[in-house]
Amino acid sequence: MKPNIIRLARFGALASFAVAALAATARAQQPFDTSAWNIHAAESRVETYRGRSALLLRDGAAWLRGSRFQNGTIEFDIAFSDALGFPGIAFRAATHDDYELFYLRENLSGQPHATQYTPVLHGLYAWQIYAGTSWEASARWTFDRWMHVKLVVSGTRAELYVDDSAVQVIPRLRGPEGSGEVGFVVAPGAARFANLVLRPEREPPVSSAPTVVRDSTPASIVRTWRVSTPFAESLMTSVADLPAVPGNATWATLDIEERGIANLARLAGNGNGRNTVVAAVTITSDRARIVPVRFGFSDRVRVYLNGRMLYVGNDGFGTHDPDFLGIVGLFDELALPLKRGTNELWFAVSETFGGWAITADLPDRDGITVRP
Repeated sequence: MKPNIIRLARFGALASFAVAALAATARAQQPFDTSAWNIHAAESRVETYRGRSALLLRDGAAWLRGSRFQNGTIEFDIAFSDALGFPGIAFRAATHDDYELFYLRENLSGQPHATQYTPVLHGLYAWQIYAGTSWEASARWTFDRWMHVKLVVSGTRAELYVDDSAVQVIPRLRGPEGSGEVGFVVAPGAARFANLVLRPEREPPVSSAPTVVRDSTPASIVRTWRVSTPFAESLMTSVADLPAVPGNATWATLDIEERGIANLARLAGNGNGRNTVVAAVTITSDRARIVPVRFGFSDRVRVYLNGRMLYVGNDGFGTHDPDFLGIVGLFDELALPLKRGTNELWFAVSETFGGWAITADLPDRDGITVRP
């Protein structure tokens, strides 16, 4: 074969490959046709914005019908103002109440909390639980202009890029593990989305290993809780002591996660007014004594020992001051007057939004055992 014929053959092969690649991209790019989307929002429309066909979404969610995504790459363009808003990309949605979520805080450009990862379980966000450098990151926004977002998901790991800059690495996703729907969520606020491309892959390429974050969880943390079914917080309003859980409670066990926190939304949501559960442990002491317990919660708590109320607290968003976030940690402490034998320590935890959580540390374990 002559050299020029060889070159033509190679060119033809490359051209065919390029056409195939463009065709694959075209198939992967999702149209912003309202018939392709399941949209529930205060406002939504398909419009042209700065030269691109875009979906405007305000205070709601748009789910791509028939999408199934577990691992691979999600890319899209986004534009928003500097007003308060939290637009994000949801994926692996088992239901529209259970999914993984990355979102961008429009009004926090350049700040440490500009991006946030959280699992959404039973319809409840959990940013008050998944807080800090492992779950949040800094990024700078270009307002009212298109920015490009890429999300790479591989197993339990996810990486977020904005305008080709690496922003955030999540070493362990905490939401649904299987394949599921993809969608845009804006709650609250408004944003425009364009050029959504899904590329499912079994093992997508990821960057180098993330920085290992030292686990600061105390060895004496309560690691497993006994948790009741939800009931209405109002049932405790005029009750000082709590000898029994209101209603016909059944119990489940729940393990802690990062920072020693149990995400109570793993077991149930707080709908229909049933916004409270009892998280309990049994403490067996070899003698009557007083021991300390450090604890944290979200949003509100009543603490009982052997049915007697010891404490009432409210750490909901904005309750202490306008900038108070309600991040969960071991920030409160009580002295527990234990009797000899078995003692029931109950935390009745009520949730509004941001994270339904309990954590407790019993550092003095001399002569006592703790079990769910």
